[in-house]
Amino acid sequence: MGMSASQARLLSITARINHVELETQYLSNAKIRLSDSTQKASDKYVAALNKTEYQYNYYNAAGEKITMDLTGAALTEYGELKNQYGLINSAGQILVSETDAANFENSNTLEEFLEKYGVLGELGEGDIIQVTNPEYTTAWDKYYDEYNKWMGKKPDPNDEKYIIPGTIIENSLYDKFLETTADCFNNAAGNNLGDGASRYPDTPTNCFMHVLVDIIGPGEHTTSTGETFEAFPDSVGFDWNRNSHARTSLSEEVTEEAKNSYCSGDVIPNGEETITTSYGTVTVGGPTSDPNMTVYQRAVDLLWEVHDEYGVNGDRGFGGPAQPETLKKFWYFIEHDLKSIAKTEDQIDYEQYEKDLAEWEAKGEEIKEPDVPQFIDQEVRKIEDLDKAQWYVNLWHRMNGTSDFKAGFGNSEDYIAGNGWASKSETDQNWAVLKDGDMNSPEYLKYAIENGLITIEQVQFTDPSESGSGIENAVWTSIVFSSAQDITEQKDQVAITIAETEYNQTLREIEAKDKEYDTQIKKLDTEHNALQTEYDSIKSVIEKNVERSFKIFS
Repeated sequence: MGMSASQARLLSITARINHVELETQYLSNAKIRLSDSTQKASDKYVAALNKTEYQYNYYNAAGEKITMDLTGAALTEYGELKNQYGLINSAGQILVSETDAANFENSNTLEEFLEKYGVLGELGEGDIIQVTNPEYTTAWDKYYDEYNKWMGKKPDPNDEKYIIPGTIIENSLYDKFLETTADCFNNAAGNNLGDGASRYPDTPTNCFMHVLVDIIGPGEHTTSTGETFEAFPDSVGFDWNRNSHARTSLSEEVTEEAKNSYCSGDVIPNGEETITTSYGTVTVGGPTSDPNMTVYQRAVDLLWEVHDEYGVNGDRGFGGPAQPETLKKFWYFIEHDLKSIAKTEDQIDYEQYEKDLAEWEAKGEEIKEPDVPQFIDQEVRKIEDLDKAQWYVNLWHRMNGTSDFKAGFGNSEDYIAGNGWASKSETDQNWAVLKDGDMNSPEYLKYAIENGLITIEQVQFTDPSESGSGIENAVWTSIVFSSAQDITEQKDQVAITIAETEYNQTLREIEAKDKEYDTQIKKLDTEHNALQTEYDSIKSVIEKNVERSFKIFS
């Protein structure tokens, strides 16, 4: 069964009603968005009302007050009646223009720097003054350098090359040692008894024990660690395992000398050295003997150390071989400690010393004191524009430090003696370039100051540095930005005017749009009401038809 015309119309009206309601909702939302636009326009206008700008005020040569936007250029460029300010970055460097930076880079001296700003008179028209001659200090430095080198080569009679070593005293204890151990040492070196066999496989311990007893003398002795033993005189029986006897007949003065002499305490490189004696090559080892210990006490201690090695292979009554480390100790004692008290005193070769001294003195005659004047004349060019010169003198010293010369200029090939003293020490250069775009931008300077990227220094003057020169000593002093009298803060009228115009225009556009939306909404409301009326009428007809149909078939 097909759909009736009434039902089709009802569906069409329903669709249209829904569309009208949706469009009305869209327009209502658009009106709300207009409110947001109004708020944004209002916020922008208020922001413009609150916006401020920095102004810089100064007087020109005619005394007229000039007000301009505050920029780095306005604040730092020279003006006759302007206070001198500097922009300082966080590193403490003064920020200069590209022009000032180029002028400084191309100047070795303050005079050259000032000349680039046209404040100096012509050469030959200045005053002549006396200044320190740079060649004076250079010449005397060279003289003292040569003099000190010459003095450092003065011959010293105590120099090792003038020492004539002492000789071994005949019949000394050292001499007796070599005599006492000669046969034993030769046997140890390989001499045989005629039957093809060596008498001893190594140096026997008793050979060294003989000389140690010779040093300490017969009688009871105590080691430095408290052990006590007895040594016997020549040809007296003894305990082969513990003691020995004197082999030579030395006087008691030998023992007294040993008791009054101290060990050498020499240090042997790498712990050992090799020496050649009349009986062969011997290895001398450590440890080094204590220089606070007497030769006598060291002999007592060594004799005690070797007693356990004695008699190990003593089938003939001569004792067993000494161990290698023990041999090194004994030879160290003999060659360093015992030998030191057995030598005559060292002598000085005065003949060679006097000869070298005469040659040294002759060379000193070649070192002459410099004949260079301490002061020389120098022209000081006249300053034709005192105020402008003062400005750039201050700038130079803030960029370079206290010196009128750049560091190292005195060493430069461009430096001419007579142009004044050039410091060779390090100066305190402390500057950086601010690009022209930022130097001339009010926005950049305002942002940098308000965010702490830049601070301000102002030149303050003290007493004149030279009488009659007109140039004053200046001090760059950090100041609070707001305390600078030349700088003012005011409303940005241009920004306010623009924002106000934009605000009023925006309001007019919003009001017109709002009225347009209201008109459209009214039309939609009228159409909606008409559709709703028709909808209700058709719906009523359909309901009655349905009701009649049910009655017919009931």
